[in-house]
Order: sequence, then structure tokens, then C-alpha cells
Amino acid sequence: MQSPFRPVSSGLLALCVSVACSNAPSADSAHAGAASTAGGEAGAFATAGGAPSASLGGGGAANSATAGANASLAGAGGSVTQATGGMSAVGGAPVGHGGSFGGTPSAAGGTGASGGGSAVGGNGGASFKYPAASTEHRAIGTHDPSLIRAANTFYLFATGGLLTVRSSTDLAKWNNAGAIFNTLPSWIKDALGQTITDLWAPDVSFVNGTYRVYYAGSVFGSNHSVIGLATNTTLDRQDSAYKWTDQGLVIESNGTSAKDDWNAIDPNAITDADGNWWLVFGSFWSGIKLRRLDTATGMLSKTDTKLYGLASHSGGIEAPSIISHNGYYYLFVSYDACCKGVDSTYRTMVGRASAITGPYSDADGKAMLQGNAVQLLAKDGRYIGPGGGTAFRDGDQYFYAYHYYDGQMNGASELMLRPITWKNDWPELGAPLWQ
Repeated sequence: MQSPFRPVSSGLLALCVSVACSNAPSADSAHAGAASTAGGEAGAFATAGGAPSASLGGGGAANSATAGANASLAGAGGSVTQATGGMSAVGGAPVGHGGSFGGTPSAAGGTGASGGGSAVGGNGGASFKYPAASTEHRAIGTHDPSLIRAANTFYLFATGGLLTVRSSTDLAKWNNAGAIFNTLPSWIKDALGQTITDLWAPDVSFVNGTYRVYYAGSVFGSNHSVIGLATNTTLDRQDSAYKWTDQGLVIESNGTSAKDDWNAIDPNAITDADGNWWLVFGSFWSGIKLRRLDTATGMLSKTDTKLYGLASHSGGIEAPSIISHNGYYYLFVSYDACCKGVDSTYRTMVGRASAITGPYSDADGKAMLQGNAVQLLAKDGRYIGPGGGTAFRDGDQYFYAYHYYDGQMNGASELMLRPITWKNDWPELGAPLWQ
């Protein structure tokens, strides 16, 4: 998802939203939505008409590859058509993140069957037929993706600007599906002490008939960061009920007089086996953290106020998401550096635990808090720095949506989706659904 500034002893990151960052400190991973390091990938994520903005770094390519016809980040009505074939839906309902902890999600707007799980409404996650894998390359420009399906429509949330949403029925042609905000919520400026232009790493889930999107905002050069929550009862902007409501601050790191060694960005909401909701987040600094949520409000729990530590890595760790399967919780994270285009070193790692609060470990039982994990993805030919993603469950199917930097498109950041399969209760990533 995003990369914060780490303590000076670990090296600083370069955040380049409106400048070329020629005077930036040594970067481990530039960040923040439309972020780019000098010479790396650059550009805001979408402009009116769907075309990407100009490069910001020293020769970096715009994030949405092949500007113009292939500008998949639809701004004011822009779209891109790439794949062939439609998608067959058999029923279907909004499917949230987190993954059911065994059993089929409940119908009729519940938060999952007894035992928790993905928040599913309507037909309760009826079987859905995904399109066959395609050998076609799709330059779907995105960063820190989070996907959710409502009936036969996918909605894509990602870093950049005030959180424009895109929709697709075939995972190939993506259309503008509105934006969460028209203006930056005033509380963010009040909390951070300055106006920011980009919000980061939105995470979407569906709880008791309401879509919840957690998102992050941060201050360049520090771990003074905030995670907020916005809600809507529908993602269809043609629906008369369509309206995003900002619920305000959920959690803040290094606020007034605080001396936190963690960073409140990269949120992901998940449920445990008892149907309780949790928020996993964090980036660099002391690593990945977890807080219990109030299921009814989506805000932090007032009964469990403990900050749980889940994982760390000296070279950088961020982009956490959790799914559950067969009695285990699986923590997906990204190691090392994003946002450097072809020089990005992101790789996707995973560990598991028998309780959502941990301890998480690798296949040899070594602790994720000590920097151990199983590698799932790393650089492979044109697919550089794969990570910043979200693991999620759709019915009985599991997926990992993530971005990578395209080595054949000047390091543009593009979307990928892979099915998750299981071997000896460990996740493996199947073939990508496109090239």
C-alpha cells in the first residue's frame, strides 16, 4: 500500500506529489497516492477524461500506462476497453474483505454466518463465475488496490486524489464510478496541521448493509498520520440512495503530544471467528498493528483498547491484509520498497496464526514480529515490485489484488488479480487472471 517515512536510522522515504523531489533524502519507497521518486514512476492517478497526469520525476512514466486510449483510471467518464468476453454472475451480493472463518456467509444483509466472515448481503455470496484467465496484457493503472463485488459488478478503490472509484463487469473495461470526496474533509487538515492533496490506500468492506471505506492521510516526512472512515449504502451512483458520508477520524499516530513508534496508514478491516471486526494497519517504523473495532459503528472499540503488534521487518513492511481459512488467520504484507518504478523492490509475504491477534509465524514457526514470513511474490520479468495489495474472499473463492511496476511500460503501476489456493493450510497464488 503506502510507505511512510522510517526513523532516520533506517533511511527516509521521498514523497513526491507536486514536486520532482530532486532534493529528497535517500528513498526506500516514495509514497502517497500519486507519489513518485525522482526518475521513478510518477504522476497523479487520474485526471478528467481518464488520462493520467504528467510525470513528476526525472523521466518517470505516468502511473496509468499508455496515456489516452489505455488510461484505465477513469476520471470524468473515462474508461478503457481491453479484454474480451463478459462475466457470468449467478446471483451474487456484495462481498467484503476478511474472508469467512469457515462456513457460508449469511444471507439478507448479515455480517456472515455464525463464526464471522466476510460481510455479505443480498444473496449471501452466491456462486460467481469469474472470466477465464487471459493472455492479454492489461495496463490497468492503479496503486494499493482494494476490490469488492456487488452482484456482477466489481468496484476498485485505490490510492490517489480524493479517492475516485472505478467499476467493471469483466475486469477489463473500467469506468468512472464516482468519488468518495469532492473536497478534503476539514478534520484531516485540522489533525495534520496542513492540507494534503492525496488520500491513500482505501479499503472497502460491507457490514450490515453498509459499505465502509477506511482510508489514510499523512504528513510528508513523519509518521503523523490518520485513518478515517467513509460510508455508503450503495456503490451504484445511479441509485438515489448513493451518498458518501465521512464518519471522521478512526485512529491517529503521533497526534498532539503523542510519541508513537508506529504509523496509522494502510488500513484493512477484517472479522474474526466470532464475528468481531478488527482493523489491521501500519507501515515501516515498528511494523504492523491491530486494533479491535466496534462492529456497529466501525470506530475503535472502547472495550478492547489494546494495540496489538503483529509483524515487523527491518527493510520495511506495510500493506497488511488478513483472511481466514480452516482455523487459521493469514497476514499478507509487503516487504521492502515500493514506488520507485522499475527500481521498486516490493515483494509479497505471508504468515499465519491461530488467533487474529497473533502470534503470526512463517512455515517454520518463526515469528513475523522478528521479520520472518513466507514469500509469495517477487520480481518476475516485467512484473516488478508486486505488492501493496489486499487479500479477500468472494464466496468460497479467495483472491489477492495487488499492483506491480511494469518493466515494459517505464515502471507504470498496474493492477493484477490472482486466485489464492491452499496447500497444507498455506496459501499459494494461482495464475494471474490476465497478463
